[in-house]
Amino acid sequence: MEMKVTFEGGAKFAVQIRGHKVVVDQPVEGGGTDEGPTPPEYFVASLGSCVGVYAVAYCERHNVDVTGMTIGVKWEKSASPARVSKIDVSINIPKGVPEELRERVLAAANHCLIHNTITAQPEINIALT
Repeated sequence: MEMKVTFEGGAKFAVQIRGHKVVVDQPVEGGGTDEGPTPPEYFVASLGSCVGVYAVAYCERHNVDVTGMTIGVKWEKSASPARVSKIDVSINIPKGVPEELRERVLAAANHCLIHNTITAQPEINIALT
């Protein structure tokens, strides 16, 4: 798997992912033009949407109506080192989901690829070419 990130000036980058182009930028007060979310915002969004994918998949396998499901994500930053230090994800499942399935939905969501990647700390190599 591979993607290409191209600097487009200012604080803006274009990311080519398969056939998609995603814009990454900084807010105006951060030196950008606010043409897209920041890298940490995409990072946190990837966790929230991945949790959603796993929760929905579990519900659909068990014939649970997911109409109206939302995922709420709140996060905090810390310095030294600069990082996302806390992420709270809440799955707002529709009313009428049986109590015994609610815990299973949560368990399925906790197995999402992004959550596993964060908790298992992947090897990351940064190099100049």
